[in-house]
Amino acid sequence: MLVMVNTRLIGAAEYQISTEEADVITARFSTSGSPEATIGTGRARGDTSNGCPGDYRVQYWDAAGLLTGDLDLRIEPAGDAYRLTWRHRLENVRLPAAIGELVFEGIGFSTSETSMAIAYWMADKVSAASESR
Repeated sequence: MLVMVNTRLIGAAEYQISTEEADVITARFSTSGSPEATIGTGRARGDTSNGCPGDYRVQYWDAAGLLTGDLDLRIEPAGDAYRLTWRHRLENVRLPAAIGELVFEGIGFSTSETSMAIAYWMADKVSAASESR
């Protein structure tokens, strides 16, 4: 089924299970809202013993090192790909969303045994609320 994405923010990222720290996934990302197509970083903590699928607390920083997000991330297998959902946390006061509310959605696929490429977008409700601010 074809679904159109109409949102304020769209991005792409690379996630990689850390070889230096247990139960950590590192991220590099860029969004349609990034100034001059800069690359931000992220760090997710959770159980990586079964690869990337699982539940994580993830934090993201922009290219200048400023914290831009603190979210709950779930990565679920979806056939040969993955479905990703990010939910609002109490610590993330910048988004117009309730605690636990879906704020981003995404899809991804493995690029190796320890890494994946993803595309993501802001959830409709949060995108609409952001537009009206």
